Amino acid sequence: MAAEKNCVVISYYDQRDPRELVRLLRSMRKFKAGADYEILIVVNSTGKEPLNQRSLPLRDRITIISQPNHGYNIGAWEAGWRYTDADSLLFLQQECSIRRAGWLQAFLEKSQDPSLGLLGESRNSAWAVPWQNLSTYERFYEMPEHEIDGVAVGDRVKCYLHHLNAWGIDPGYTADHLQSLVLFARRKVLEAIDGFPVGKNYGEAIASEIGISRKVVAAGFRLEQVGPQAFTWIRHPQWCPAPAPSLKNKILRSLRLRKLVGSD
Repeated sequence: MAAEKNCVVISYYDQRDPRELVRLLRSMRKFKAGADYEILIVVNSTGKEPLNQRSLPLRDRITIISQPNHGYNIGAWEAGWRYTDADSLLFLQQECSIRRAGWLQAFLEKSQDPSLGLLGESRNSAWAVPWQNLSTYERFYEMPEHEIDGVAVGDRVKCYLHHLNAWGIDPGYTADHLQSLVLFARRKVLEAIDGFPVGKNYGEAIASEIGISRKVVAAGFRLEQVGPQAFTWIRHPQWCPAPAPSLKNKILRSLRLRKLVGSD
């Protein structure tokens, strides 16, 4: 029997600093994954000069494809899993970075449970309440590009429910979901749910984040956070800021600054 094929699918928006992508790739090289994998970078392209593969580390293991810019990172991931024939897929944003060795193996081992459909680094359990209650809490937090049929709405929860229903996704009893910063799924699960819903604007993108998890649950699978804490294996700077410098590093930095300004 042939060994299963693993793929890390990375979304990259061509208006972002490519150094973010380079940092991610270097962190993947720094920390052993615990399993073999290939890398697929999906560029959400605005027509900018194509990503130069020669400037990237691990370039012998990288495939780069481009698509018109739509759907944010979820749109890129949707294109990515359909492009590759990998059995297991880890989806990352370009801003992510690896935290410790064994990062891919952690997802692979946990996903051996056949009841598990989707793994992530962060679960939005605060939204694991009935939709009706959530609408009461969140309806007055107006956000940009939250529309129904082109008309702006102040009730963001109503907006999400509208789009889930329009996409034929059963919203279920609660809005419990995994954040679409880091996700992992087996191909059989992605095929069972017919992939990711893809939104056209910011409001629809949040609806699609919720929709991925709700599609998985509706198909009879479970959601789970991969580690005991959020961002155990892979971090995202927006949600998992870099740790504060240690006292030792603060002292060393102070000494370097004194030397630069000529202090005694």
